[in-house]
Amino acid sequence: MDYIIIGNGVAGTEAAKAIRQRDPSAEIKIFTQDHYPFYSRPRLPELLAREVGVEEIFVHNCEWYHKNKIQLYLNCTVKNIDTKNQKITLVDKSNFTYDKLLLALGSSGVLPPIEGINTIEGIFTLRSVEDVLTITKRAALSKTVTLIGGGLLGLEAGNGLGKLGLSVTVVEFFDRLLPRQLDGEGSVILQKQMEDIGLKFFLGAQSKSIKNSGNTKILELKDGRVIESNFILVSAGIKPNIILAQETGISVNKGILANDRMETNITHIYAAGDVAEHKGRIYGIWPAAQRQGVIAGSNMAGGNEMYMGTVPSTSLKVAGIHLTSMGDILTEDKTVEQVKVKNSSKNTYKKLFIKDGKLVGAIFLGDTKNAYEMGQLMEKKVDVSKYKEKILETDFDVKVMLQ
Repeated sequence: MDYIIIGNGVAGTEAAKAIRQRDPSAEIKIFTQDHYPFYSRPRLPELLAREVGVEEIFVHNCEWYHKNKIQLYLNCTVKNIDTKNQKITLVDKSNFTYDKLLLALGSSGVLPPIEGINTIEGIFTLRSVEDVLTITKRAALSKTVTLIGGGLLGLEAGNGLGKLGLSVTVVEFFDRLLPRQLDGEGSVILQKQMEDIGLKFFLGAQSKSIKNSGNTKILELKDGRVIESNFILVSAGIKPNIILAQETGISVNKGILANDRMETNITHIYAAGDVAEHKGRIYGIWPAAQRQGVIAGSNMAGGNEMYMGTVPSTSLKVAGIHLTSMGDILTEDKTVEQVKVKNSSKNTYKKLFIKDGKLVGAIFLGDTKNAYEMGQLMEKKVDVSKYKEKILETDFDVKVMLQ
């Protein structure tokens, strides 16, 4: 069997591993626009801060592909998919046939509708090693940077640029930090911690236009305020890379539509990772992409596994500040119980959301001990009512509830 995977992120790589496990004689080819073998995208801010080198964030080096008999094609762009004849065509016009095809095309950074954002030089997004290398070159010639977007990646990138000696200003559309990962009280604590490491914030700020003035970028906000810096980094969310699928006739909405087996509407074509939309949801997180890749690869090689969704979980690690947020923490359901513990002297804040005895959401800021186990309780729908008053105590052993 000939398997082709387009995309070399976590979904594509996990799929290749699952295929190889089920089909030792499979021909597996991975095509990617990346210049490097599979690396950890969540570690790009570490690379930006020069805390690690490029090869240190590799998850698998080229030797791993050779050992597992996986053919990796770097710097390749797939131009066309011929679903009738089951072949792909690259930009250089070379063709490759497949029996099964996985689209693990990933996502790109969103550029919000700001006047000048597509035409002014010195505006960057952070999605790849190449992006980091370009940004660090610019940073070496700069003293100030403006970040448009104060999400997880924005805060981590801001910390990294601060470590390079730059003055960092963050412009955030929402009136508080991480409104999808934190409640109001948690946002206030996090903002103070981020300000303590040198970041400046404009919250509830809408960007209007970007203009050039010599080596200075001038960002004008809709309320008339102006922010000047040497360059701008945009971190305003992601969008699935669906154009290739659209041109092929594969069903898409915001992402490529995939069923529980990670199949698309076209026979023998699967989708997984940031590009996939499952039951109306695009996860955009590593654990979901990893699981979807495993299931897609297994099913491509004859398995019958079902993807049942992933408990949303995101983490932030910046200058000793640790945050883990999972599940539904934005609920307005009056029947959801909220249990919290706050320690101002230690800058810790923990909060649980419990419905019908089951854990449905959790926030761990400053102290992430037991966060993984809480995710397990959520995944397995364990009844926590008996322990809800003790569960956040520092010395409580959550593993007892998982036995």
